[in-house]
Amino acid sequence: MVAIPQLVVDLALLMATAAVTTIICKLVKQPVLLGYVVAGFLISPAIGWIPNVGDAEDIAAWSEIGVIFLMFGLGLEFSIVRLSTIGKGAFVVAVVVMGCMMMTGMAVGALLGWSSYTSLFLGGMMSISSTMIVSKIYDELGLKGKRFAELALGALVTEDIVAVFLLVVLSTIAVGTAESGEVARDIGQMALYLIVWFVLAVLVVPSALRRVARALSDEILITVAVALCLVMVLVADAIGFSAALGAFLAGSILAGTALAHRVEVLFKPVKDLFGAVFFVSVGMMVSPSQIAENVAPIAVIALVVLVGMPLFSGLGALLGGQSLKTAVKCGLSLSQVGEFSFIIASLGVSLGVMDGFLYPVIVSVSVVTTLTTPFYIKHSEGVYRLLVRLLPQPLLDRLEYRKPSSDDRGASGKREYAKRWALRIAMVAIAAVASAEVLSKVVKPLLRGYVSEPALGIALSVAGILVTGAFMANLFYGSRKGELRLLWLGARREQAMLVALTLVSVAVSSMALVYIVYVLEGVLSWWLILLAFLLATALARSRAVHAGFLRMESAFLGNLNQSVMDERRAELDDEEHVNWVERQLYVAQVAATGRKSGRGLIRSADYLFGIAFNLDLIAIERNGHLVGEELVPRLSKEELGRRINDPNDPLGIREGDLLTFLGTEDEVDWYLQKLLKDDMVDEDEAESVTLERYLGSGRAPRETRCFSFELGPTSEFRGKTIAMIDFKDAYGSLVVAFEHSARIVMKPSRNTLLSQGDRVWVLADCALAESLLESLGQSDEAALATSRAVAI
Repeated sequence: MVAIPQLVVDLALLMATAAVTTIICKLVKQPVLLGYVVAGFLISPAIGWIPNVGDAEDIAAWSEIGVIFLMFGLGLEFSIVRLSTIGKGAFVVAVVVMGCMMMTGMAVGALLGWSSYTSLFLGGMMSISSTMIVSKIYDELGLKGKRFAELALGALVTEDIVAVFLLVVLSTIAVGTAESGEVARDIGQMALYLIVWFVLAVLVVPSALRRVARALSDEILITVAVALCLVMVLVADAIGFSAALGAFLAGSILAGTALAHRVEVLFKPVKDLFGAVFFVSVGMMVSPSQIAENVAPIAVIALVVLVGMPLFSGLGALLGGQSLKTAVKCGLSLSQVGEFSFIIASLGVSLGVMDGFLYPVIVSVSVVTTLTTPFYIKHSEGVYRLLVRLLPQPLLDRLEYRKPSSDDRGASGKREYAKRWALRIAMVAIAAVASAEVLSKVVKPLLRGYVSEPALGIALSVAGILVTGAFMANLFYGSRKGELRLLWLGARREQAMLVALTLVSVAVSSMALVYIVYVLEGVLSWWLILLAFLLATALARSRAVHAGFLRMESAFLGNLNQSVMDERRAELDDEEHVNWVERQLYVAQVAATGRKSGRGLIRSADYLFGIAFNLDLIAIERNGHLVGEELVPRLSKEELGRRINDPNDPLGIREGDLLTFLGTEDEVDWYLQKLLKDDMVDEDEAESVTLERYLGSGRAPRETRCFSFELGPTSEFRGKTIAMIDFKDAYGSLVVAFEHSARIVMKPSRNTLLSQGDRVWVLADCALAESLLESLGQSDEAALATSRAVAI
């Protein structure tokens, strides 16, 4: 008989023991995680009641795979896009509790006389609650969907994401022997590689999966998913990151695709199997003798966690604008340490920088806090009532009746412009440094033996300049002309701000190009600086480069948002599918007046007529009749702005004219709020309706319709930008939306490049757009029918 490998024997013992202990835990209403840890404790070498594992090294290897698959599963559940929907309150809770518990843990370690590295890792382990434990308890108690539960789960998601990067920081600090400045430089360099790696993966992987989607059976799909996970782990290790981070990013990339749910369902049994091995191996690290030797530290740390975590979590919720009741219930939910603490402990042991006794200590603390978590959650209402009786009434009133923090919609145009500018300038700097680093340290060594050194340097410099140039074009073309006019018409300090930001943009762009050439060519001179300035100017003014950037941005965001868009489409009924675009656009009608603003200022036509707010003027009504009915749809914003401000022009605005504007909900709302603030309109005049309601109300000019068309393989519009086609002048049509790769962009840039399969929505008088429909080879009715067949 062939001898059975020891690994099979060990796995049989491990799984059989885990099966018994988890069933018992389920029957006594304890988390399954606790059953795995107890199983590991029972089969560890320190316990002689049942047979022990024969080859611990094989089990350790399986547990490492377990960590990788757990992190991959976490990435599948929490995509990068979903983080933006969590809300500020959850971020505040996570930041406060992690920061405070990190410092508290380090202080506890120092007071217990432990080494600095051991104290550092203790702080990391004490700063993260258990998503797995809290989520399962909420399920069992039927609390999911409650306000405090959503806040707590959002904070847990944030903690998990931060914890992934905490692993990287702890690894770098633990093994680093260099000065702090060099450590910071190394972390920054790795972050650049991480950004490049993530962006390229998002651009490539989902697109590739879409192309082969028909061939992806369940068997092939799970193979591809596991392959991607392990390849990303290898890449992460090569760059210098932890395997956990690579696995997590692989999951996050797939989480944005349309296949995310299928992968998650197929991968769950694999994750559960290897996760069980990992948690059992955690229990194997604990022995009764180690627990007996460290009873005091276990008791102290458990007490600090049970008191500190609810306290700091509740404080974070209050700082995030939550009521006292929500803060108390959220805080008492986050009162344990769990799976991530084990991963951090495993990291410390593998690096050899953490004292070995801390592993069983944190496992014991996790067991204690896991047992108390259901008790805490069930009695959170009682704790809240106790606080209501004890706290002074004035303080209670301030804490109890608070509204959650929300985005400030009334932010000034200056502040919003500065935010967007800062983001774009940062993207230029990152693109320059990242492209120079990757091209010089990755691409150049690979090609050095095949291309001559001078030619290689020039080719790589051109590649780096083109990549950075795309972001530079977005920096200069991304600003709305109307918004710039609005700011320029403000106070002198706002004009000075615009001049300063423009000069900084040119300087940073020039320095970025100088840096790329210097790194790749090793050349630095005044001639190079002058050439860089000229190149920066040319790239910044290039519509073709900006069109390329917009196409790349559309592909990136489409791939990243694919699963979210599919979910939103599934939530829409047939009627909502048909009119979705018309319901995202709003129309406002404002009567032109000669009154001054509340501050005594006379506003220019750009301000009063909404062009500065990126709105489109679609109709002018005078004495009950439309003015320039055929002319207004054909004029550009710049031409309209000039003519409506000319009192001698037939289109020049007169007192009492009714102006009709079109824009997104935010644009229209911002415009009306500004008019209200400056006393330019009355409260009852500051109203808007959806484009759908406007077109159906009979107030729209003649036969104005919103319809769409798809670019076929022979379309004359393929390969052209919206500006090159000039829909307004040539066809009297206003482009209001654009779809590429299942992602719709409202009011797209004029530099947007159109290609086969794209869909364009236009607002037009059907008589004026007759030539457009003829060029498409379809009638008005056919175009409208096509529009209603589109699901967005």
